Order: sequence, then C-alpha cells, then structure tokens
Amino acid sequence: MPSNKHWCAVPECNSDGRKIGRYSFMQNVQFFPFPSGEKKPKLRKRWLDQIMRKDYEAKQHHRVCSLHFIDGKPTDDHPVPTLFGRNNYGRPKSERNTSSITKRQAAEELESDPSYEEIDCPSEIDTVFSPPFVCTVEVETDTVDLSDDHSCFISKDISDDHRYSVRQTLISDSHTSRDAAVQTDLSMFDIQDTSQKLEDLEQKLANKDTLLRDLFVDKVTRTDESVMQYTGIPSKDLLFGLFGILNRSSPTLKYWCGQGATKEMPSYQENPQKQKSGPKRKLSRFEEFILTLVKLRLALLTFFLADIFGISKSRVSQTYITWINFMFVIFTPLLKWPSYKQVKKFMPRCFKLLFPKTTCIIDCTEFFIEKPRSPSAQSLTYSSYKQRNTFKALISITPSGCINFVSNLWSGNTSDKYITRESGFLDNIKPGDEVMADRGFLIRDLLLEHHATLNIPPFTRKCSWGKGKRLNASEIKKTRNIAKLRIHVERAIERLKNFHSLSNTMPLSCKPVANQMLKVCSFLCNLQRPLVKK
Repeated sequence: MPSNKHWCAVPECNSDGRKIGRYSFMQNVQFFPFPSGEKKPKLRKRWLDQIMRKDYEAKQHHRVCSLHFIDGKPTDDHPVPTLFGRNNYGRPKSERNTSSITKRQAAEELESDPSYEEIDCPSEIDTVFSPPFVCTVEVETDTVDLSDDHSCFISKDISDDHRYSVRQTLISDSHTSRDAAVQTDLSMFDIQDTSQKLEDLEQKLANKDTLLRDLFVDKVTRTDESVMQYTGIPSKDLLFGLFGILNRSSPTLKYWCGQGATKEMPSYQENPQKQKSGPKRKLSRFEEFILTLVKLRLALLTFFLADIFGISKSRVSQTYITWINFMFVIFTPLLKWPSYKQVKKFMPRCFKLLFPKTTCIIDCTEFFIEKPRSPSAQSLTYSSYKQRNTFKALISITPSGCINFVSNLWSGNTSDKYITRESGFLDNIKPGDEVMADRGFLIRDLLLEHHATLNIPPFTRKCSWGKGKRLNASEIKKTRNIAKLRIHVERAIERLKNFHSLSNTMPLSCKPVANQMLKVCSFLCNLQRPLVKK
C-alpha cells in the first residue's frame, strides 16, 4: 500500500503520508507497520505498550513513523519505538535525525495551510470529545491551558450523519486573538480523501444486499481455516490460484439457460465490443465462484444463498449449474492415472514392506437420493445394502491416498463387478499391476485378462466347530495386513463425502449435474494434504 495512505498512531504526532511533499518536516519520514499478532505477538505488545494508548488496536492504515526509532527504523539493536514527546525524544536535539522537527515548526506550517481550519473527521478516530473539552494552545512562546478560565467551542455541520466539520474558536477576556496551532489528532486527515471514503461507505450502507454479500465473501476468504471450512480448499492461495486458472480459461462464459436453450454462442460473446442484452449481473465472477463452492461444500438451501448474495433463487441455480459444468471441463482432465514409476516414487513405507507392487486401492460407495416416483426407477436405484435409493460409483486411489479414478454414477442395485467392468477402470490396468480391494470385488478373472493380480482378504472355509467357518493363522495375518492398508480408500471416501452436496440426500433435480459434482469434489480432495504419511 502506498505510504500516502498511512499515518502515525503515536499520540500528538503529526506525521501523515498525505503531507509528504507539502511540508518540509515530512522529509525523509518513513512509516513502519505494527508487528504481526500471529507471528510476533510479544514484539507487537511491546510496541503497543510504548505508544501508551488505552484500549487501542492498530487499524489498517496505522503505522509508527521513523521519528520514534533511535536508528530511524526498527533494527535488531533497537526494535521498539522509544522516542516520544513525553521523554523529549530520549536524547538531545543535536543527536536526533534530520527529519525530526519541533512542534512549533509543524504548527506554523500546518497553520499556513488553508485546509487546516476545517477538517473532516473519519471513522477511524478513536477519541470521543465530550464536555468539558480541554485543549492546549501554543501562542508564540506561551502555553495556555484552557481547562479552567477559557472555553473551546466546536461548531458541527450536521447536514450529514457521518461527516463533521470541526472549527475551533477561542474566546478569552484576558487575551487578544493571536495566531495559534491547535495540537489535535484531527490534523492528520485530508478532507477530500476522507469525504470520498465516507461517500463510498454511505453507498455500501444504503445497499444492504451488497453489504451482506461483501461481508460474507470477506468472511469466507479471510483465513486459510475459513476457506477450508466453507469451500473445501485448504488455503487462500489455492483458492485464488484456481480462480485465476478458470478466469483465464474462459473470459467469456456462456451461462446455462435451461434444457431448451440453444447451443449457439450468443452474439455478445462472439463480439466482445457488443453489449450483453438484459439486466446487468449483480455478482462478479469471483463471487459466483465462491457461491458455487459454498453450495457444493455445505449444501446450503437455494433461498438462503439467494438472500446472502442478494439475487433471485433462479439466478442461484443458473450460476451453480454453469460453474459446476465449467469446473468439470477444466478440472476433470487433472484426475490422471499415474505411471508405475510415479506410484513407486511416492509409495509409503507401509506399502513397500507388505505389498510393494500395489498400484491402486478400489472400493464402491453409494450416495443417497430422493425416492423416484416411477416404480421401475425405484427398483433400479434401491440398494439392498443401504436399504435406500442410491447412486453408486467406483473410487480408486493410489497407495499415497490420491484419487486417480472416479467412475460415473450408476443405479444403487448395480453390482461392484459390473461397474468395474463397464466404467473404464480396466483400461488403466497394466501388466504386472496389483489391485487391492474388499472381498466383494470378484474381479480376479477380469484382471487376469490384463495380466494383473488382485489382493483381497481370504475367504473363510467350513469347519465342524464354532460358527462353522475358519481361517488359519497365515490367512488371519494376511486379512489384517490388507485391512490395515485398504482402510485408506475408506478415508478418501470420507473426505469426499465431507462435501455435503454428496453426503446429504441428493434431490433428483441435481441428477443432470451429479457426475460433474462428483468429479469436481474428487479433484478438490486431491488438493488437500496426503492421506498416507511416509
């Protein structure tokens, strides 16, 4: 941020970046931000203790100027500001920096400025004046305290609720009017800049929809933790990086307009100079991107998102469907099947010791859906395992926990073997690969056709004692070893279902974009930390 937007937070200090070039006492003055409260909390507290402002918290534009540091800036030897008016700047005047000046010189230059008499008070002012008002006035060589025999009146222009014009007038029976320099914190603000800020603030306050939308987007993107909670993306940098990729991929995005809409490109998108017909969009592309990710992650209701973003429910649905399909086109090619060398390079130690030739771990998972009206659709989607109507998909991960294959959604009563054969999973299998799965995957014959092997827990054999089924010691050990490693695919599926649009009961209206939602969520899961540590 440019230095002309900063000012010194030390009481009675007149250093302001907007005075650079206008006043001689601002020559060579620099501004230094307060230490971070997260990285250097102790050093930040020392700074705040030194400036001695009660109940004060540094704001965006607040800085400490170079006049308060022994070396003219924070150094290893003197990292804390120690030079203040209360201690006569800590040393004789002859030893101070050349940029240091007396209060009288600053007052004389400020008084000569015609804009000094009338100053707009911004919202950042922490001090609230209440009667009796006490101020100190320097008159030539005398200092007069007006707290006893003198009165100081402030005339306020109350034509605007958020702007105040302050003029200080001194009335004294024993003194004639003289030139004076009033030492207040109000001298650090510029009229025009403050007026513009107040006008922008008034416009935001007047439009509550815009204000609520801006606050929500700011809340979502404030920290890495909030980004993860609201969108499923682990950091702010990744969030803005993904948006940059999408924004560059399609500067002119065709929005979904219904099933019967034409597939031809609108004329305003073919010719950038031509204006788009109809009302102007209320949301920016980044706000539409945030809306889509929040709905995908939290499964918020359409009317709730419409209220937050200040748009209609139909516009929320249109934006969501458009961006889900857009992200599906851009991100799905990034769900790649790695080569054997890449799998071997990043294989965790637990796999190297027990199953070093494993290239993938597979499992099927189901997603709840609304009960269809048609009896035939009900029978096709009914899962005897879940006792509900579901969609089913095949998920494959590498030994390190990265999702490398996601099938399309199938009806809930489809067998695991059928999905494995028809989903295209076998096209990725190379000779010599080992696939790890649960007992339900009876696909050994399918893998043999590709000269690959299958690792599943051994089946029990009949016996005449106990429950009538048994495993020998080596089979029990193999079952434990496979279960200990196969659990990672269950963890990947759990991470996938943290996107509540998939874990909640999916409405049938989402069926046209259900596959796209699944693939986009799988890609976003791969951006998170690896499931299996070395």
